[in-house]
Amino acid sequence: MDVESLLSWYRNNHRCLPWRTDRTPYGTWISEAMLQQTRVTTVLDYYPRFLEHFPDIRSLAASSEDEVLKLWEGLGYYSRARNLMRGARYVCEHFDGELPESSDLLIRIPGIGPYMAGAIASQAFQEPVPAVDGNCIRIYCRLYALPMIPSERTTYNEVYSRVAKDIPPEEPGDFNEALMDFGSLICTPKSPRCTACPFATECSANLLGKQEDFPLKKTKKETPVEEHTILRIFVGKKILVHKRPSSGLLAGLFELVDLPGNMEYHEVKKWLKDNLLEFCGDSSLAASFIEPDIRVLGTGKHIFSHLRWNMIGYEIHLPDQEPIKGNAKKFGELVSAKKYGSLAFASAIRMYR
Repeated sequence: MDVESLLSWYRNNHRCLPWRTDRTPYGTWISEAMLQQTRVTTVLDYYPRFLEHFPDIRSLAASSEDEVLKLWEGLGYYSRARNLMRGARYVCEHFDGELPESSDLLIRIPGIGPYMAGAIASQAFQEPVPAVDGNCIRIYCRLYALPMIPSERTTYNEVYSRVAKDIPPEEPGDFNEALMDFGSLICTPKSPRCTACPFATECSANLLGKQEDFPLKKTKKETPVEEHTILRIFVGKKILVHKRPSSGLLAGLFELVDLPGNMEYHEVKKWLKDNLLEFCGDSSLAASFIEPDIRVLGTGKHIFSHLRWNMIGYEIHLPDQEPIKGNAKKFGELVSAKKYGSLAFASAIRMYR
């Protein structure tokens, strides 16, 4: 690769981003965590709010999981937020609250893998170490027509080796940032802008006329589909919520009552009678629920990286009666509107909040 051509392109075309204009090791770490599988335009909204709330590693380490997840709400891939909190506590315990300057030490921190260690070390501390991500792999596979699948370890190793030979010791951070921007703005996954590419005359994939054939594409498996019924249940003015387990999909986030399948109105009505009202112990109270207040919220879907949810939602209003409040507890907890607004909910059900 012509390193100087890449750096020259970067100097003239780089994106002005807050974590670049005010570069700090901590800010670099937060931005890299947020940018994993997330668009830059989305991160621009979250990054300043997160740093305002957690201005340094110690404040992040002292936070609660609910507090961190609330600020992360809507950004997706919530394990990143939990890893940041775990990592901050590790840094306070092992590095006196400051990120170490070596990629070999950075990678020991929970949640920091090879790419992030390279990105932080090169950008914040100018260590000449590669930061190989999807953009980087795509650029090198096209430039040298490497018939490799991005997700395979051999591909990572091959590209890492090539980047390590190209990275300039005096500008490692700019070089890695240049590859990121170049992959996002020019050498894009689809319809790359080859006419604006400074490497067009030396790019093997371009010369072959097969730009989109590199890197190789892995055969996609059919995405599994799950059907869910989401119930937003009010008991008086309080709302019934449930916290998901601390491991697994959407771990530690709050949700509304989530039932399997796409239930019709009459099925929801029967579920209410069977589950919330059967233990009331008051026949007159039970009789008042012959026609409960149920409103359809509509259908929706949410696509995870490995799964798709098809959903239908209902809003239900129940009176503020002690028997009902007691029976509702087996599905979660009743919270006030104020507390409800402070909880971090799974993105999948935000349309039903």
